[in-house]
Amino acid sequence: MRRFKLGRLAVLLAVAAVAAFAVAGNASADYGNTAVRQIEISANVPGKLGGGAWLWIELSSDGTGTYAGADCGRGGAASDKGDVTWTSDGTTISISGVIFNGFNGLPVPVTVPWQTGHYAGTIQSDFPSLVFLPPGFSQTTVAP
Repeated sequence: MRRFKLGRLAVLLAVAAVAAFAVAGNASADYGNTAVRQIEISANVPGKLGGGAWLWIELSSDGTGTYAGADCGRGGAASDKGDVTWTSDGTTISISGVIFNGFNGLPVPVTVPWQTGHYAGTIQSDFPSLVFLPPGFSQTTVAP
């Protein structure tokens, strides 16, 4: 009798799970038909003069987008988020509007490849204006 109750419970749970997935809406991060690229960046400079940035950037087809993440520098760690504008020459994406709050509100232009893929480089690969930092390293993903 106990085996029958557990089996019946498992079937009811399975049916409920299928029903929940069937009626679930789009994910809250779904940007619909206007998103053309999503950029994820993890850039770090080790040591006492170092710092880093961890960003997710969504680019829309109209040349705008949004970003969220965090950075840390000599000013401490801080949350970063806001709106961006972007252009591309077909090879490179240039993004404006990113602000590093941990670097006391420093505006930081972002440059990444247009081609989707995973890229390894230095912090200056993604943030060319941060020439005052040692090279460090970065991991960047450009996704459709």
